[in-house]
Amino acid sequence: MQTLRMSETRRPSLTGGSFFVIISVYKIMPPMTGSYKVRRPYLKNHPLHNFHKSAHDEKTFIESGKHFPVIHQLNSIFDEKWGYSIDYDTLTEYYGDDDATIAKNKSGIDCSFNIVNSETRKIKKENFTLDWKIRFFHTSAVYDDFLAEIVSQDFGHYSSKIPVPGWAVCKHKVNDAILYIIPGMNKAALVVRKELKEGFERRRFSDRNRKYAKKGRYTTISVPISWERLIKVCPSTIIFNYE
Repeated sequence: MQTLRMSETRRPSLTGGSFFVIISVYKIMPPMTGSYKVRRPYLKNHPLHNFHKSAHDEKTFIESGKHFPVIHQLNSIFDEKWGYSIDYDTLTEYYGDDDATIAKNKSGIDCSFNIVNSETRKIKKENFTLDWKIRFFHTSAVYDDFLAEIVSQDFGHYSSKIPVPGWAVCKHKVNDAILYIIPGMNKAALVVRKELKEGFERRRFSDRNRKYAKKGRYTTISVPISWERLIKVCPSTIIFNYE
């Protein structure tokens, strides 16, 4: 467990506002029946993404503590908008090679903490869980949007293996939210996982402009979502800048 020390932050630039109303209220939607398997990914002018480098960069980013300013800014937003705070004494990050930690990570849990009333310290949400998603730019191109992974592993047209769903649509994920960070822009977004998943199930996101990341014998497929569309489909989304 890591106990974080609060740092002074500026007034946040953010959008969203129904977060605490929505995190505990969901309806069961009919499962999505469409397949995301592709025959031969058409890359056009979009280069193949270096998956190994991104995975290494994400691990280095977290281990070096560069995500702490994001957490501090999110805490300031919780306090300013709702009078709630992150209980730093309960903040736990899950890293390691043991079976229990690996199981948590596979289920979408990288971090957890209690959310409490800032004055009374009464628990509002116990064991709130996050899945870190860090977006790096390895070229001169900069994409100011939310890149949602819809297929974690696609083995191609000639394989008998079934494509593995990505974190945006996967049914076995149990994390409460995704904390999406773009370090190159000092920008982040907190997105409720179930809202995002339901958005795809209802086909409220277009998947025509797919992005492909090659890793060994399989390909990861993602779709970019504009911030405006993300907020419309997932109204509890909080988008903010951090220092």
